[in-house]
Parts: sequence; C-alpha cells; structure tokens
Amino acid sequence: MSSSRTAYLDEWGWAEHENAHWSTVPAGSIAARIICRYSATWRVIIPSGSRETLVEASGAFQYLCAGPQDYPVVGDWVALSCDGRIIQQLLPRRTKIARQEAGRAARSQVLAANVDIALLVFGLDGGRNFSIGLLERFLTLTAAGGVEPVVVLNKADRASLEQISSVRIQAESIRPGVTLCVTSARNGTGIEELRDLVPAWRTACCLGRSGVGKSSIMNALLGEPLLRTAEVSRIQNKGRHSTTNSQLRVIPGRQSTTSGGMLIDTPGLRELQLWGAEESLYESFADIHEFAPDCRFRDCRHQGEPGCAVQRAVAEGIIPHQRLEHYLEQREELSEAALRNQMGAAAYEKRRWKQITREARRKR
Repeated sequence: MSSSRTAYLDEWGWAEHENAHWSTVPAGSIAARIICRYSATWRVIIPSGSRETLVEASGAFQYLCAGPQDYPVVGDWVALSCDGRIIQQLLPRRTKIARQEAGRAARSQVLAANVDIALLVFGLDGGRNFSIGLLERFLTLTAAGGVEPVVVLNKADRASLEQISSVRIQAESIRPGVTLCVTSARNGTGIEELRDLVPAWRTACCLGRSGVGKSSIMNALLGEPLLRTAEVSRIQNKGRHSTTNSQLRVIPGRQSTTSGGMLIDTPGLRELQLWGAEESLYESFADIHEFAPDCRFRDCRHQGEPGCAVQRAVAEGIIPHQRLEHYLEQREELSEAALRNQMGAAAYEKRRWKQITREARRKR
C-alpha cells in the first residue's frame, strides 16, 4: 500500500498491525473502517475518498463466519470490493472489548474493535452508578482485550468534594496508577483533560451503565448534541437506554483545522459477564498475584490450601476479604465460560445437573 494512501488511513486509526495483514486481502480491495452496525448492513468510512457508505457482507464471507463474533463490529477494519459496496474480508483485530454473550450458549460478544483506550464511566450522583465490583470487572474486561483503561468519574456537579475524594481513593486502591479523570458533561469540568487523553489517530470507547452520562460526555467532546440523552429515573435511580447501537465519531481538535482522536459510544451495560483467559485477572487483581508466588504450592487456588500467602495477606488485613471473594468469583466465571464454550451448551448443562444431583444425594 502506498504511503500517500496510508496517510489517509492513519487519521482513522490505521496502524502497523493492519498494514502487516493487508497483503492477505484480495487484489484491488478498498480499506474501510466500520463506524456503525445495523441488523444486516454496516456503515463504513472509506478514508481514501473521505466518504461514508452503506455496505453488505458477501455470501462467501458470511459462509466462513462461525458465529456472531466473526462479523464486523464498530471499529473493525474491512476489505471492500473494488466498487466499495461489499465486505470481502475482516482484518484481524488488534484489540477488542468483548464480554460473554447473554444466554445459555457461551460465546464472545464483541462490543468494539481496535480500541486503544476504554473510558470506564461512572456517575457521582449516588445509587448504583459506582461500585468497586463493577470497576474490577471492567478492568478484567479491558485487560482481556489489550485495552488501556481510564476511569472517568462523571457528574461531578452532583457530588461534594468529600464524595469525589472518597470515590477517587476507592478507584485508585483497586488499580494503583490508573489514569483517572473527574468530569461534568453539564458544566464542562474535566472535558478538555479527557480530550487530551484521546489524541489524534487513537480510538477510545465509552463503557458504563445506563444513566452515567456516556452520551453526554460524547456530545461534550464532539462539541454538538449528536447523540440522544435521557434523564435518570428519580424513583429507581436507574438510567434509561438512550444509545441503542454503537457509533464511531471523530473528536474535533482544539483548533478548527485539526481533528482529535475517535470515540465509540456503546449502549449501557445492564450486565457484564466476563470473557477471556484467566491471565486477564493479573492486571485487575495485581495485589493478589503479587502474593501468589509465595504460596507453598505452585498451583495454589487460594481457597484454604496450607501455606497460602494470599490467604495470609487477607488474614493480616493487607488484602480486603471482599477483594479475594471477587477474584475467586471472576476466576470461576472465566473458567466456566471457557468450559461451556469447549463442551457446548447442551453438554455443559447435562454435566452441571449431574453434579447437582450427585451433591444432593451426598447430603441426604
């Protein structure tokens, strides 16, 4: 690919990873990035022509897709046919934000691809809009996908300085050194700081529950109300879904002649079932893995084995007991998802009910 063509692509996040895999696509293909996904079509940007268009997937491409996770999502790079209408090939993903799909079948649901930064948005207006457990899950999610996390504490105008300080301390205790930004989409607090965290050529993704202000933050960064927002329910203190599908937008730079990075909004997450390797827990629970090498047994599971350094750290108050519980819960969830995916949903359910029956008989 010529240097003049890659100059256009770079502005949309094209990296050496994509360049290395371009040689595998059919000759004459056009590079494009997914900016929105619909039920059976995709809206893409073709950087070389600076134009957006709707495209479909070729029959040959769909035939090779083993499941929903193999279809393009927002942020993906694809190779289009020479007329720019048909998706012929999906380029391998450099990074991704993926969770376990809801339902009996254990498989990955990719929310966004080729993301550099994940803006983990929490609300400072009380209720369920901030929790240590959810932050731990988000950190495991980003670690599994190879994405850099940034904790965004939004709605600062709705909280006191003491409340903001308390939440900040809790967040930093979970992941020391994590980038943290306090914002208010309503009065503009922290928006410019957040803009600087997403420089040109980089792609960020907003993640959070409904009602924490993801769409409001995007509108503030974009400089205009492009995305619909909704008020939080005063009765239940829960957010309402205002974003129904993901979109990729370009953030304007500080000067009108420049552009910033790119931002992907996602629908609010009502549940977050994890998907990935157990190694993804190393970053979200670094304190536990710091003590693990001192356990007597190399394969210690930290669940009552003699000489367990992690259990000793919990007993001494170095690691909170709740933190170990969350770690064990996430580890079991990842292991079960991997097993269900390997065995298939029907075989896994049969195996699970056999274990339940066996345990019930044992207790009689």
